[in-house]
Amino acid sequence: MAVGVDVKIASFCRELGDDTLEGIAREENALAAYLRARSAIQAGRVDQELEADLDALDEAVLSATGQGLFPSGSRAFQPLPGAQETGGARFWECPRGLCAGRGRVRPGQPAPSCGASGEPLKSGPLPR
Repeated sequence: MAVGVDVKIASFCRELGDDTLEGIAREENALAAYLRARSAIQAGRVDQELEADLDALDEAVLSATGQGLFPSGSRAFQPLPGAQETGGARFWECPRGLCAGRGRVRPGQPAPSCGASGEPLKSGPLPR
């Protein structure tokens, strides 16, 4: 099953919070791909060049760690039977619609920020 560009972007954006991926890209001679991908995300540009750079970063991470940047296989979230829809699992969405993820939301918790833009992510129920 091929990984969609939205999943690739979300995986990349999660790594923008620290310098681990940038360090791997530097060590694996993929720094130019990292910098181009970061610039494209920050500019809101999603095209074939971005996807090629993300694929190059996936290969660099695989080479360095033995595991790729993108999730393998398919995972889906379904609430337990009888569970209320207002549970703690929520869907975080990029304010520019480029990436998304899920996580646990606690009452009063500030929204996490987009690694590319620094804008707060929007919260909503998990998509079905």
